Amino acid sequence: MIGASIPIALQIVIDDVGWWCGSDDNKTGGPFRTGFCRDHVPADYQAIIDLGRRLHMRPQAAMILAEWDRTNLLRRLPSATWMGTGWDNPCKSDSRLDETSSLLAENSRHIELALHGVGHEFWSEGGPTRAEWHDQAGQMRPRDQVEAHLDAFMEIWNQNSLGSDPFSFVPTAFLHSFGDPEGLAPILARRGIRYISSPFDRMFFHQPSEERDFGIDGGLLMLDRGTDPLRWFTAEPDAIEGEITGAICGMHWPNLLARDPARNGEVIDRWVQFLTPYNTRFDRMLGPDTPASFSQLVYHRWTRLKTDPAGVEFDFSRLESATGLLPSFYLKLTADQPIDPASLKLTGLSLLEHHKELPNQWRLHLQRLPGTRVGSIRLSTESITANTCHSSI
Repeated sequence: MIGASIPIALQIVIDDVGWWCGSDDNKTGGPFRTGFCRDHVPADYQAIIDLGRRLHMRPQAAMILAEWDRTNLLRRLPSATWMGTGWDNPCKSDSRLDETSSLLAENSRHIELALHGVGHEFWSEGGPTRAEWHDQAGQMRPRDQVEAHLDAFMEIWNQNSLGSDPFSFVPTAFLHSFGDPEGLAPILARRGIRYISSPFDRMFFHQPSEERDFGIDGGLLMLDRGTDPLRWFTAEPDAIEGEITGAICGMHWPNLLARDPARNGEVIDRWVQFLTPYNTRFDRMLGPDTPASFSQLVYHRWTRLKTDPAGVEFDFSRLESATGLLPSFYLKLTADQPIDPASLKLTGLSLLEHHKELPNQWRLHLQRLPGTRVGSIRLSTESITANTCHSSI
């Protein structure tokens, strides 16, 4: 007998990466930073990289870039910082910039940098208001200001050689309006953003999302972040508990860090211990990166599976209305006897990789062939074997 599951793939999304000053100055007219007990150092980026390396993932680091401004270009954009036209970045000549940009470039396989914001809030003559992209009533900031903030973000990004343009976005303060045809999502789409995530219970909706946990917003695939395991200001957690029910494990940078940066690895150990069991569950896995994880949720929800003793049939017809979708997805198989995934008979699909997770459980990385609406996997005489199949990942 065979069982099949298109598991939910978990992606890690970390907010407010990029600040060098750790203090939270929102009560004195400054920005909401990380609220950390110390300034940030390159070792705090290494912590994210180490988490990704150990879990074989690319955690998403949602970046705030004001304190990476090397030329004080933000003087011309007073709504982006608490200093306005008098902006003078105290970190602009800091050696941490070069050290960290090199570190990120050398370890891009283990971390994904995403768009979060320039200064996190929006400043006007009356002072700061939440937040950078939308106000607390769900109104997008003036379009010319939005475009100017995006231009500034990318100019600072390129000043620091932070790599390929970002393709993922996390709204600051989780303030976002879904389904507004004149809103932020279409602007982001024109700039190459393909994926958004935010807690749906914190957002404003001009129209319902396609599913309770994802939707198509201005052509972008948007996922519900759900509830983070820890409060945003919790640093050096002793224990991480609870169940992550969705496709995102959301957190803020302090959740990964120790008060002494030399002990960051101890916190990463706790996160690895917490997250690793998701990888071998029949209904879950750790996603390799944002495109795969976000796509996988759509496959999970919109693919119809039918199993019988000899295999699995797939109906992909509903996927034609999805955007941002990869042609590949992951399938988990269970069987009451050993099988060799490399010898399965595939229709409309190709096998990219396979991995034996448990004695009778395999993970298959499959790709839909162009134009495939219905596919199948069938057991053959050759696919039933007493030998242990070898991992190709």
